[in-house]
Amino acid sequence: MEKTINDTYRELFTNWQQSGLSKASFCHREGISKASFYYWSKKFATDLPAANSPVGFSRIEVADPVLPTPLARITYPSGISVELFGPLDPDRIKALLV
Repeated sequence: MEKTINDTYRELFTNWQQSGLSKASFCHREGISKASFYYWSKKFATDLPAANSPVGFSRIEVADPVLPTPLARITYPSGISVELFGPLDPDRIKALLV
């Protein structure tokens, strides 16, 4: 049975994911059109199950007891808030604000 273009690009997409290369470098190496590969990559990326999608935040467990209320809260314009508990390190706070 002959491969369809969908099968061909699906195989290329899988090979690209395993290659560790940028899309542009992979296309150059394989001698394929960047525009076509970007199109198919976007199509296949949206076909992936939601379970493989990265989560925006992860829960972090700490060994030391924490105060029940935050000492500081940073609220970004997008509405996301970061609450800081325990000793405050000025360098870490600065990194969050940049």
